[in-house]
Amino acid sequence: MLAALFNMMSDGQFHSGEDLGKALGVSRAAVWKALKRLEDDGFPIQRVRGRGYRIPPGACLLDLAAIRGAMPAELAEQIGWQLLDTVDSTNAQLMRQLASSANQSRPLVCLAEQQSAGKGRRGREWVSPYAQNIYLSLALPFSGGAQRLEGLSLLVGLVLVETLDARGFPGCALKWPNDVLFDGRKLAGILVELAGDLTSDCVAIIGVGINVLMSDAEAAIEQAWTSLLLSRQGGELNRNLLVAEFVQRLLAAVQVFREQGFAPFADAWQCRDAWRGLPVRVQAGVNAWSGLELGVDSRGALRLETVDGEVLLNGGEVSLRLNDDS
Repeated sequence: MLAALFNMMSDGQFHSGEDLGKALGVSRAAVWKALKRLEDDGFPIQRVRGRGYRIPPGACLLDLAAIRGAMPAELAEQIGWQLLDTVDSTNAQLMRQLASSANQSRPLVCLAEQQSAGKGRRGREWVSPYAQNIYLSLALPFSGGAQRLEGLSLLVGLVLVETLDARGFPGCALKWPNDVLFDGRKLAGILVELAGDLTSDCVAIIGVGINVLMSDAEAAIEQAWTSLLLSRQGGELNRNLLVAEFVQRLLAAVQVFREQGFAPFADAWQCRDAWRGLPVRVQAGVNAWSGLELGVDSRGALRLETVDGEVLLNGGEVSLRLNDDS
């Protein structure tokens, strides 16, 4: 019933519970119960006495048919798709799938409406309320070992920002190595994990979390964050179209990355670098550096100008903060 409710309400207008119930052949109370469950989980439903209910225009449940239909058919058919209602994490789901498969040669995409144990970098929780955001993992086979994947997470971030720009959400920026920001607040994050032989043929599992409709999670998130809804930019909040365009763009970019690495994308990434030229501090285990952030090199390493000269820092368990960030 939820999918039908979303379809009827995706115009962003008010709809009475009575009218919705009649159209679905259910009681007004059944409509209220379904929407109340979403509302309790933080979904942005506006309720006005005498007018009914309204959801953000374009809001919808994830639908593989809609995603595939928004992509070139030949490309969509090359991908193994999976859509789950709830999962611990989409990355973990693909890890399990790969562990039980002797040979995985085509891209796999796993999407979920909700994650019960979503994770970000450095073991942090990724808050994952139902039907509000994008929780996506993409498994891609690579040859040549893990060293061939330098800069991959930066490439994913760049493609995501370009996708958002194309879908009506301009002005997003990148924070090395894995975050997408809007107005200085975290909008999306990327987590790349590896499976298989790290010295030869391996699989990169690219996890992407994008805050789309989330508007109330202050108590659960320890850093400044935002969502596409809160950014109020007017782009369409249709998660299916966002997923379709992102996957299509990412697979095209990866074709170049396989042949040439991150170098062809370095300049474009630096043009989106939120903190380039600003004083920052970097923590990697017991080691720490302070200096001016100079962008990235052709391999995706962070360039940091310190009092002792320029330092190159790679990704991994690294924390990057502005020097005036309390």
